Amino acid sequence: MAEVARWNQVYASEPHLYTREPNALLAEATRDLPPGAALDIGMGEGRNARYLASLGWKVTGVEESGEGARLAREQSAGVDVVSSAIEEFDLGRERWDLIIGIYVHGVMLRESARIIEALRPGGLLVVEGFHRDVMQEGRIVGLTGGKLGYASNALLRKFLALRVLRYEETRGLADWWRIDAPLVRMVAKK
Repeated sequence: MAEVARWNQVYASEPHLYTREPNALLAEATRDLPPGAALDIGMGEGRNARYLASLGWKVTGVEESGEGARLAREQSAGVDVVSSAIEEFDLGRERWDLIIGIYVHGVMLRESARIIEALRPGGLLVVEGFHRDVMQEGRIVGLTGGKLGYASNALLRKFLALRVLRYEETRGLADWWRIDAPLVRMVAKK
């Protein structure tokens, strides 16, 4: 519960930690896709869900933080906001045309089998987050005190059943803290 309390604090009083703009990888990956059913895992205050909804996607966002879900409901008209841990949410089977996991790290790895099953054939998975190397830089610590980021190739190993369209371990401007940091980005198709 300490983790949820920390996220509640972030969304209630520390909005300077994250951008309000949609994720650039998400925008690029969905630019030419026809809208369908999208799932935003760990949606936070809803910036990516709002973006997708503005393009005509039918978006469901799942957020464990009550404060994040509250903000998403207030700011994200046309988005179905579910206040729940993703582990407790029924992802379904072949239900989603698009699933995104932007800066949610461990949950994407832990729930990979369910995520793959939940994608429709031809569905797209878009993931971006910190690389585990970010912990060595000492400029960023996990918001909840735990290890932060993906280890090298961890996403590739967990999503072997998908066809990887793009994978990179790089440096770039992070959505969180808005600093140059080691990042992992993946776009994959079922």
